[in-house]
Amino acid sequence: SPRLLLADEPTGNLDPQLASSVLALLEDINQQGTTIVMVTHDLELARRARRHVHIVDGQVVDLAEHDFSPVRGVERVRAVA
Repeated sequence: SPRLLLADEPTGNLDPQLASSVLALLEDINQQGTTIVMVTHDLELARRARRHVHIVDGQVVDLAEHDFSPVRGVERVRAVA
């Protein structure tokens, strides 16, 4: 029962069916109270998170819930559940 789970591109090299299974598992873990910090470039995957943090020019920009506005210079999207 970890309090925090770090996931770096957890579905990056998976076929769609396995990726869906992994995502369902992560969502179950999150519903049980574990915070998940997920790094992804996949906007569809990021849309399922409640909070999003973008890094722009080396600076963290904390965006509102489900804000997918284009951000110039985004290096990475960090989806935080």
